[in-house]
Amino acid sequence: MPNFDLRTIVFMSMLLTFMFSMMLAITRVHHKEIHGPGYWSVGNLVVGLGMILVLIQLDSSRILFLPGMALIGTGLSLYINGIQAFTNRVPDHRIPVLVFLLLLGMDAYYMLVGHDVRMMVVLDSAVFALVYLLCARLTTAKDEGLLGTLYWIASSLFLISALVMAARALLALNADDGVFQSLATWSVNANVFMLGAVIQFFISGLFLLMLSYRLTQNMASIALMDGLTGVVNRRGLEDAAHKMQGSCKRINLSMTVMMIDIDHFKKVNDQYGHLVGDDMLRHLSKTITGILRSGDVLGRYGGEEFCVCLPNTTEQDAVGLAERIRAGVENAPLVDRRHKIHVTVSIGVADSVRVGYDFKALVHAADNALYQAKNAGRNRVVRASLVTDTQVERRRKH
Repeated sequence: MPNFDLRTIVFMSMLLTFMFSMMLAITRVHHKEIHGPGYWSVGNLVVGLGMILVLIQLDSSRILFLPGMALIGTGLSLYINGIQAFTNRVPDHRIPVLVFLLLLGMDAYYMLVGHDVRMMVVLDSAVFALVYLLCARLTTAKDEGLLGTLYWIASSLFLISALVMAARALLALNADDGVFQSLATWSVNANVFMLGAVIQFFISGLFLLMLSYRLTQNMASIALMDGLTGVVNRRGLEDAAHKMQGSCKRINLSMTVMMIDIDHFKKVNDQYGHLVGDDMLRHLSKTITGILRSGDVLGRYGGEEFCVCLPNTTEQDAVGLAERIRAGVENAPLVDRRHKIHVTVSIGVADSVRVGYDFKALVHAADNALYQAKNAGRNRVVRASLVTDTQVERRRKH
């Protein structure tokens, strides 16, 4: 392959990779809650710089091989840190430092002391292969959907790169001595550089796609969250309830809904102001969350009313949990520098055994029970199964 073609392909790929680096860096600045893009951005720049340093030295003095190869290895190692951060692991910053020192030390010895370019190429290729293998392992995730597919593609590209580097090491061991007088004349080297640059370009594109998917997920999650209390909003609650309904119905498990309402909440707003009322809603959601079990879903249904969806729970079982919530709220006043505010809650409970799995029907039944709790004096739990049709009709007329 002519040198001009190799240089053109590598430089064009690196320019595109640098463009991806800028996009990743900009995203990192504006979305600091997502970890990983910063490492990928710097890694792309370092790899690109290293490849350029190595490329311009292929048919001349090789002194820039020392920092060039070390930079390529360091940039690839930063991919490892980025993947670790993106998948919510703690990045091991020792890896890029170790790879940089290892490559720089090996290349300096075999180029300046041992004068064995063949062994330098073999060992460099082996180190790159190991780094690529670790990237492939880290991107072998169990995520489903589009993100899982992107992980699978990235893992495959990293694995291909590792195999290419392993093949380069084996071919270097069996190559003629004359090859290492000018690496530019070794067709294997030219092809590896070209393939590496192209794969680098596609990996950068995959990083952008993975980042875009995560941003979309975060936006969807925000749309389902209540901004004041931090629990799911009504839409998020309905989505969670429908999923829970499907799971419980499929394996014939009961499902229960609680409707929780703060007693005399208007008095809190009138006496202390709406900002304190907002603090009370946040305090209440934290109190309830601390009592609920894993798998239970708490959502703000509207105003001062909360709803809890309980999988694999009957009405009778839920009453005990509801009583703990009622007592927990009663015994956990909101305390700030100026106030100590006690509130109570009324709770209505309904399950799928009596009402069926339809979420709206469950909410309606639990809401009727909640009304009876209010009507009976507040600060109590009422079961929907104990609410008579006459009581329901009286409420409708009221």
